[in-house]
Amino acid sequence: MEDILALLEELQLLATEDPRTIGGRLTYGLDKQEINLVIGKIKASLPDDLRNAAQYKKDSEKIREQASTDAEQALRNAQEEGAKLIEQAKAQAADLIDQAKQHQEYLVSQSEVLKLSKAQAEEIRNSAEREAAQTRKGADQYALDVLSRLESTIDKVSGHVKASRGELTAQEVGPIGVAVPRGERIRV
Repeated sequence: MEDILALLEELQLLATEDPRTIGGRLTYGLDKQEINLVIGKIKASLPDDLRNAAQYKKDSEKIREQASTDAEQALRNAQEEGAKLIEQAKAQAADLIDQAKQHQEYLVSQSEVLKLSKAQAEEIRNSAEREAAQTRKGADQYALDVLSRLESTIDKVSGHVKASRGELTAQEVGPIGVAVPRGERIRV
C-alpha cells in the first residue's frame, strides 16, 4: 500500500513540478490538471483496508520487536535465576559435605562406631549430590518453561503477521490500480 501511494505521489510530482513545462499547463503533451484529477480519483477509490494495510504492517513489526525484546529479557531472567539456583545448590551441597566431614571426624574418634560413621558420611554426601542434581534439574525445567512460553508468544505474533499478509495478498489490483477481490471482474 505504501508503494502504491508513493508511486502515485511520484507520478503527481512528475506531472506537476517537473521543470520541463511547455506553455504553462502541458508537460510533453500531458495535461497537468487532468493527471492530477485522475491521480486524485485513484487515491480516493482505494479501499480503506488497503490504506490501513501499511498501519497493520507497522503494528505487526512493533509487536514482533516487543516480543523479541521480551524474549531476550525472559531468557536473561531465566539464565540469572538458573545460575542463582545452581549457586545455592552448590553452597548447600558444600555445607552438607562440610557437616558430613565434621560428623565423620567426630565418629572416627570413637573407635567402636567407626563403621557406622563411614556409612552415614557416605549417605550424607549422596543425599547432598541428589539434592544438587534435583535443584539443577528444577532450574533447567524453569528455563525450558520460560522458553516454551516465549516460543508460543512468538508463534502467535507470527500467525497474526501471516494472516494480515494473507488478507493483503487475497486481493488483485485492477487495470487502474484499484484493488478488486480475486475472481471478480472490473467493469470499465
